Amino acid sequence: MDIVKKDINNKNIIWIDNLRAICAIGIVLLHVAAKMSRSYDKVSENDWLISNFYINLARFGVPIFIMMTGLLSLGKQYTFKHFTKKFSRVLVPFLFWSFIYIIFKILILHFKNHIILNFNFVIEYSYLELVTGVAYHMWYIYMLLRIYLLLPLINQWIMVSNQKQQLCFMIVCFLVLFIFCKFFDTIYLSNYIMRYAEFLGYLVLGYYLVRRKYKYNIKYYIISCVIIFLLSYLYICFDSYTATINSGVYTEQFKPWDLFQALSVFLLFYLVPIFNKKNKILSLISEYSYGIYLIHVLIIGLFDNIGLDALSFNPLFSIPIITFCTLIISILLLYILNKLPLGKYIVK
Repeated sequence: MDIVKKDINNKNIIWIDNLRAICAIGIVLLHVAAKMSRSYDKVSENDWLISNFYINLARFGVPIFIMMTGLLSLGKQYTFKHFTKKFSRVLVPFLFWSFIYIIFKILILHFKNHIILNFNFVIEYSYLELVTGVAYHMWYIYMLLRIYLLLPLINQWIMVSNQKQQLCFMIVCFLVLFIFCKFFDTIYLSNYIMRYAEFLGYLVLGYYLVRRKYKYNIKYYIISCVIIFLLSYLYICFDSYTATINSGVYTEQFKPWDLFQALSVFLLFYLVPIFNKKNKILSLISEYSYGIYLIHVLIIGLFDNIGLDALSFNPLFSIPIITFCTLIISILLLYILNKLPLGKYIVK
């Protein structure tokens, strides 16, 4: 049975909204579980294993976000006005929430660490934070902005290339990622090369997957995707565990099966009709997904300051409960901000 391709030019494709929401939830889950995963020498092995299973369950979040960027952005004719609008929709919320993070950090330095504040200190501190990243998750936004600067060039190539050329491009990207990670990881610029190769590969992959033909019965793809996801997930968990055992601290090595995990989840949502049905909760999360990404670490940090984190009680329950609370508070704050004048420019 040929699977009829969906209208990818329709901006309100339901499966994309549902997938975006799942990725947002997964990233929050990953960051909630991360603290315990990095506390290998402070928690029991059983608790650490639980956090390891949680954190690796959602590694597909960022790759799929990039794949959806490629899906929705490539293959279209752009004017400079359209491009600057897309770029500013990423940049403006990022700058706003970066300054919010900076304000909270300065307040903590003043009231908790008793640092005396003055104008020069605030300016220098703010500059350094913006240059280096105000929070650990903001690396993705810096990379996304750099990818957006390359988007017009990549898009022009996409417009004139065929699927074989696009496939070769992706193979080269992921080979570069693997080779540099395994053999040239000590080179100063290797991290930038790996990230660019990885993200450019995912960018084209999202565009490519929805434009190729799927000629087999849909059950074949469902079974294949489920098997691939489970195998990649179990392999990543095992790899994290063995690497951490050998080093004594949490070790997040490059895992080539991240690609397969993201690929399987993306195809499941694209090909399986049940994922193309509207869900009010997922639609709400999808609507505020960018804002959730920007704000959720701040909420996790506030929870941490009041003594509520994955280490507070049994991680089997603490991790999903804190994830749920973080999502609720994030959405509530974003919803309120969205009602304010100009609020829509900083929450979506």
